Amino acid sequence: MIICVPYAFLMRYPDSNSEHLDDVVYGTECEVLDTLAGFCRVRTSYGYQGYIRQEQLAEKLAEPNRVVTAKWADLVRDPKNFHAPELTLPFGALVDAGYPREYPEYAMIVLPDKRMFWVRSKHLGAIPAQTDEQTARRTICETAQSFLGVQYRWGGRTHAGVDCSGLAFTSYRAAGINVWRDADIDKNPNMRRIAKEELAPGDLIFFPGHVAVYLGEGRFIHASSSAAQVCYASLNKEDPEYNEWCAEHILCAATVF
Repeated sequence: MIICVPYAFLMRYPDSNSEHLDDVVYGTECEVLDTLAGFCRVRTSYGYQGYIRQEQLAEKLAEPNRVVTAKWADLVRDPKNFHAPELTLPFGALVDAGYPREYPEYAMIVLPDKRMFWVRSKHLGAIPAQTDEQTARRTICETAQSFLGVQYRWGGRTHAGVDCSGLAFTSYRAAGINVWRDADIDKNPNMRRIAKEELAPGDLIFFPGHVAVYLGEGRFIHASSSAAQVCYASLNKEDPEYNEWCAEHILCAATVF
């Protein structure tokens, strides 16, 4: 099964008032473990578990071949009229796209229910695959910074709202690397702890219940609940963006490289 809405709230319990754990974006594969009261208990392709409304899942029609690389991508029925989008997919959504010759600027997307829509081809890219370290580090930092100013949302993972581990997870996923969705170094088997002095752009800094993406020269970017948005911060006292709490509460630095 795959997510068939722009993004689905993954809940801790089968209840709309339950804690929001994650945004599972369109096209993500989910293994259905159980059903209860209109919800499905699922395990996502990246190992996260929770409950999703049953109607937000559908049988996969085809393997995805592209990913949304814009913050948001509008889907329309007519490639000559982009004034009335019928669906808007978030960054990271996985789609099955074709490229008809008569409209070179557009791609056609087929939904699980076999409806066909058009999207600007510039808003799609190749599905991320792990590449060389320098490119991966740059992609992680650039993706994280694309969220600058986005509101803080517990469990969020789109440009509509994001939390700290959602920002780290999405930034790494854009580079073809999977890390654990929560701010817990002990659940990240692919990461190794390093000394703070070894930090390089794209590495992660872990704090109690918090994680940030390191940018270099003591600066990092994070989804801050206290600032209510994604913002820059620094570990350097001389920097006007110095964050005293973060500087004094580092649990560890970590890297996958």
